[in-house]
Amino acid sequence: MLAMLPDNIFLGCLIVFALRVTDVSMGTLRTVYILQGRRLLAACIGFFEVLIWIFVVSSVVGAITDWMLMVAYALGFATGTWVGLSLERRFAIGFTQLRVISDDNGENIAKALWAEDFGATVVRGHGKNGAVDLVFSIVPRRWLKRCVNLATKVDSDCFISVSDSRYLFRGYMGQGKK
Repeated sequence: MLAMLPDNIFLGCLIVFALRVTDVSMGTLRTVYILQGRRLLAACIGFFEVLIWIFVVSSVVGAITDWMLMVAYALGFATGTWVGLSLERRFAIGFTQLRVISDDNGENIAKALWAEDFGATVVRGHGKNGAVDLVFSIVPRRWLKRCVNLATKVDSDCFISVSDSRYLFRGYMGQGKK
């Protein structure tokens, strides 16, 4: 039996739109969990994502001549992409690697991070213009902005590079994370 939408086309469009926003947002979060290797959580989200998708697709395909449902479906997909990315940013799932390069302030940047209970390692290196300090830190993504602010407060000219960390083995991540 095909999924049925209400006879009121505007209510039907609203339902298709809302369900499409929901399943695409879930898909975005599922993808993030897949990339982090969190298989069980990704699989659970995927199960509900596809249930919603099947209902919506069967409803829209059953009324394929109604262009308003197709537009609601497409708008729901676009909006769901935006909402999913916004949720992912807000949840700040996982850890990130912060690399700071400073001419003379690596030790002070590390001390500022240590004072806020973040782990940091300082290494002396050589750049184009001479000696530099490299500060490495793995931090929960939700604290990234705070750590960047700490580093730039110590050295406003420091170079900062950020990348996601997929797997972590041992070590100190700070903020009570070991």
